[in-house]
Amino acid sequence: LKTNNYNIYSNIYKNNTIIDKPNPSTLFKAIKNNVEIENTKKAHIKDGVAMVKAIYWLKTNIDKIDISEISFSNYLLEKRQEQNGFIEISFSTIAGFKEHAAMMHYSATKESDYKLTADGSFFLVDSGGHYLEGTTDITRTFALGNVSDKMKLHYTTVLKSVINLAKVKFLDGCSGMNLDILARGPIWNLGIDYKCGTGHGVGHILSVHEAPNGFRWKIVPERLDNAILKPGMITTDEPGIYLEGEYGIRIENELLCVEKDNNEWGNFLGFETITVCPIDIDAINPDILSDNELEWLNNYHKYVYETLNPYLTKEESDWLKENTKELKK
Repeated sequence: LKTNNYNIYSNIYKNNTIIDKPNPSTLFKAIKNNVEIENTKKAHIKDGVAMVKAIYWLKTNIDKIDISEISFSNYLLEKRQEQNGFIEISFSTIAGFKEHAAMMHYSATKESDYKLTADGSFFLVDSGGHYLEGTTDITRTFALGNVSDKMKLHYTTVLKSVINLAKVKFLDGCSGMNLDILARGPIWNLGIDYKCGTGHGVGHILSVHEAPNGFRWKIVPERLDNAILKPGMITTDEPGIYLEGEYGIRIENELLCVEKDNNEWGNFLGFETITVCPIDIDAINPDILSDNELEWLNNYHKYVYETLNPYLTKEESDWLKENTKELKK
C-alpha cells in the first residue's frame, strides 16, 4: 500500500521488522509470461476487429444518420460484445468531438453529447476491453471531413512521436524516463507539450493502469511507474496534442518489451507493437514523415490489414484495404 493509517502502522511496527520496499508481486504481474503474451495478442486482434467495424460504420455513415459521442461509444461497445470472450470494457470510454477532445479525461453526458458532423474536426476515442485472453487500451483520433493543414501538421507530429518510441532500441537498465524524450521530442519541437505521462503499464485482465512501468519525462512519486523496463512488460505509447477550445489528438498503441540484441556492449531491448488497428490516413501529411517513419507506418498498416481481413465483411474489408494503403511522399 502507498498509504496506511497510523494506528495500523504503529501496531505492526511494535512486533515486526518493517521492510519498506515495493511488493514483489507488482513486478511479477508486470512481466507477462509467454502464455499471457500470446493470449494478450489474441485479445488485441479481437479488439482490432471491433474497432475497425466501428470506424467503418462511423466513416461511411457520417452526415447520413445521427451519430453522437455517446451513440458511437455504444456502437463500439456492441462490436466488442460480439467478440467471443469479451468480459467488459476496461475503463469508461472517452469519446470527444471538437474541443471536447482537448479534455484528456472528458466523459460525455446527455447535456454535453455532441452530434458528429463531417465539418473538418477531430473525434478522439480512447477505449479498451477486458477479454478472457487479456486487456486492451487503444486511442484513435479520426478526421471527420477535410481537416486544415495545421491539424494535419499536429496529427502527423503525434504520429511521428508514436513511431519514434515504438522503433527505439535501448540498453537493458533504461526506464521510461530515459525514453520519454523520443515521444515528446517532435511535439516539443513545435513548442507544445502534453500535461500527462506518455504511457502506462497495462494489467492482464486486471487494472488497465498497472505499475511499475511507464513513460514520463520526470519522476512522479505517487505514480510508481519509473521501473527499469524488462522483457514481457506491456506499456502504452500515447503522446498527444491538446489545444484548449479547439481540438485534441491522441494516438495510442500498446508496446511489448522484447529482447533485441546481446553483444559486447550489453543486452539491447526494444518494443513490439501489439495493437492492431489502422491510423487515420485522412489526417496524415506524408511529406512530414521521414522515409523510415513512412516505412514503419506502411508496414504496420499492411500487418493490420492482413491480420484483421479474415474477420470482416467484404464491405469492411474493402474499406480497410483502402484505408491501410501504402502512403508515399
